[in-house]
Amino acid sequence: MNGLNTVNIIQNNMIQHHQYQLAKRGKWICPECGHKTFVCYVDANGQVLNERVGKCDRADKCAYHYPPREYFADNKIVFDAKQHRPSRPMFRPQPRPSYIHPDVFKQSVTATMSHRNHLITYLNGVFGEELVSKMITDYYIGTSKHWESSTVFWQIDRFGHIHGGKIMQYNPDNGKRVKEPHNRITWVHTAMKMPDYNLRQCLFGEHLLSKYPDRIVALFESEKTAIIASTIFGDTITLACGGCGNLTPAMCEPLRGRDVVLFPDNGKFDEWGKKGEQMSKMFSSLRIANIMERVASRCGDDLGDLIVENCRLLAQCPDWVFPYRVIPTDFGLVDL
Repeated sequence: MNGLNTVNIIQNNMIQHHQYQLAKRGKWICPECGHKTFVCYVDANGQVLNERVGKCDRADKCAYHYPPREYFADNKIVFDAKQHRPSRPMFRPQPRPSYIHPDVFKQSVTATMSHRNHLITYLNGVFGEELVSKMITDYYIGTSKHWESSTVFWQIDRFGHIHGGKIMQYNPDNGKRVKEPHNRITWVHTAMKMPDYNLRQCLFGEHLLSKYPDRIVALFESEKTAIIASTIFGDTITLACGGCGNLTPAMCEPLRGRDVVLFPDNGKFDEWGKKGEQMSKMFSSLRIANIMERVASRCGDDLGDLIVENCRLLAQCPDWVFPYRVIPTDFGLVDL
């Protein structure tokens, strides 16, 4: 390496470390805990770098810290050493996220226990009412009247804020989503016509992180798969990002420092692998399961389909006892 390249590297490192400093005045809403205790990183002119780049003053209860260096790396922002600024434009702070009122949430969960829910009907037939009742309790599965006996998957963060509820209707006979005459999926705030609602999604099941701070996390795309997988992953937290496009550093920030295993659907291994590699430094360890690529017969199948299929086969054995327990390493993992 020649001397000029060495000088450039040193310049870049100094810029990334020292151009942005924690603001000396003003407090913002913390993107994690929702309290006005967040200090953003600003440049020499006092301009905020990004609404999520900063540090929460609630060191004991939140401890959120997202420094500029990690933000630049996560978003592949290239620094221009001559101009002493990122080559991409700055972002303006986003408005504070909206939250669902607890009464709306409680009403829907209570309805699941006392009314017919198509997905719950199907799961009861596969796993039995006792195990499904635990799913409802652990994940706060709700019921909506927006479509007959439809399911609400509530997104609750680790601080108890209810970010939103995804409403989906399922076929009670096969457990598949209803897509005819149109795709039956919407949000609670949309169905209730809540004006100016600012949805900022979080991981489905994220509220379990504070309850089990030392457990491995298994991350799926589908909410239904996450609750099904919870029946066999005894000491693992099963979460869902709710869509392949949601597998982002911002969405996965609450998993920072955790041991995480990704479980992509069949056909999504390469895509999830690339996204995982870009985020791998966030976690204590990050691995990806290739079981669906090896055993699934149809593109788009997920681990939930495999578990249900195996349960039905095993149920025919007279000595079979459910639930059986597995750990993520049983599914063929690749380090990222």
